[in-house]
Amino acid sequence: MDELNYRPKPWTPKDVPTIWVDQTTGQGVTDAGTPVRPVIGERRKNPNLTDLLDTAASYGANRIMLTGKRPEPAPGVRHWLYVQTPNWKPGAHWVNNGPPTGRFEHAVTGFKIEVRTAEEWFGDGPLTPAQARLAWNVTASIIRHADENARLFNSPAATGTNLWALSLPKNINPVPVEDDIAQEIHFTSGLHHYDHLVAGESFAKHEDCVPLIDPAKTKKISEFAYVDGRFMFAGVGRELGIGPAIRLNQAAAYELLEQDPYARARFHVRFRVPQGWNHVGLLGVKHLDVREGWFYPNRPGAVHDTWADGSEIHVALKHGWEIRPHEAVVFRKAKPLDTFTERMTRARERVQLQDEMHPDLRRAVLAALRNIMLHSIGAFAAAGRDETRVAASPDDVPPEYRAKMLRQGNLWIYRIPSRPNDRTRSFYHPELAAQVWGRARARVLHGPSSLGGYTSGALTVDPSTLIGIQGDAIYTTKLPAWSLPDRFIGGGDDGKTGRLRLQGYLNGSFITPETLRQRDALKARAERAGIAKALEQAEEKG
Repeated sequence: MDELNYRPKPWTPKDVPTIWVDQTTGQGVTDAGTPVRPVIGERRKNPNLTDLLDTAASYGANRIMLTGKRPEPAPGVRHWLYVQTPNWKPGAHWVNNGPPTGRFEHAVTGFKIEVRTAEEWFGDGPLTPAQARLAWNVTASIIRHADENARLFNSPAATGTNLWALSLPKNINPVPVEDDIAQEIHFTSGLHHYDHLVAGESFAKHEDCVPLIDPAKTKKISEFAYVDGRFMFAGVGRELGIGPAIRLNQAAAYELLEQDPYARARFHVRFRVPQGWNHVGLLGVKHLDVREGWFYPNRPGAVHDTWADGSEIHVALKHGWEIRPHEAVVFRKAKPLDTFTERMTRARERVQLQDEMHPDLRRAVLAALRNIMLHSIGAFAAAGRDETRVAASPDDVPPEYRAKMLRQGNLWIYRIPSRPNDRTRSFYHPELAAQVWGRARARVLHGPSSLGGYTSGALTVDPSTLIGIQGDAIYTTKLPAWSLPDRFIGGGDDGKTGRLRLQGYLNGSFITPETLRQRDALKARAERAGIAKALEQAEEKG
């Protein structure tokens, strides 16, 4: 019997007429670079949302890209999209679980406009509308260079998944995993390893989590190093497993662990933290209250059950953790993302090689490529985004959604759950996302560098210096030598994709960051300072 064709169908979208405007002043440029002058109502110095919609319509633009700091409300204040917009009917907004998107339709003409933020693409750098437009055009050119049929879509995720469809090797048919396995992966796989290892209000609220730094004893630190992965998801996305998946019982899972430690598989295990362990937790466990996320037990003797990728299990076994599998799910080894990740890596390299490009523009384009990579992987695990609707009266809310509607000022807000269609289903591959996420978490703990295998990562640093882990970032109170360029003694960064490398370094006297807010402030300072001081010290050491 012939296998069904599960290959996703790429397509080329039409260009969307757009104005790029500052979210505060409403001034900006059109696609062609023509200045945009906002249409501002009476008695207002700056435009409101209705003014911006009227302005876009006057320029024939179906999309508004807002630049400047994202206009997020303060806690307890309604969202900026939840306002009355005379003559404009609100459509299906996307507000939760990602950058906000507003959709509106003119009540008389039917003209449709989508409101998005440049930050979704280029990060929170201070770009003017003209700079954001230029960054968009350069990113579009880079993506088109990867494949002549590739274009920028409305979001980084849609752009990346479409490029993946264009890049999928002809000999690969990405058979989806069975529904029960897909649902299981969806609910048992986390994205990043988030851990703050300094005792205090930001430390994990679980008895099996032990801080590595006590700010009462270590009140100040003399160094702060910020290390993270270079285009990490592209670096760990090779030779993943695809469906159909096979579920293994306990005996078969044991056998797989012993005979093929690098199998493309997920394991449901019971683990025990070894006696004498004094380092970061290796395997994540969901809190009973899922709203609290994940915690990483590191108390010696702690026992928990969890699902983890084979790469994470490999790290735990390598460091003496007791692992007893309950079952496993194994995938077929293939190369579903290899061409896509190679194209994205080359795109990034092309940007870095353009010496004449302004540094601010380069940062913006690199941020866009990073967001395309990150959100594409995330999209594989997303069955869709819930729509947020706005109604003027509770009578306008469909009966099935009234139980959970919320009042915001004079408006009523309710959500419509996502409805998968044939196209979204063809891109739904949580098994791919889970493998990439698991490999990235494993590499942040213990991974390769130019010095050899298992020569970098959080587990190679003195635990008393480890402040925390944030995704593929590591924060320490002492500079890890392996994070330096490999031209220095002990340096392990050879510039390859997926390497952990130094991003910022501070030397001086700093209060030990007890809270995430304090840690983030040090990270921002370290980013601004760069790595010049660390390189200078390395030069002095020879």
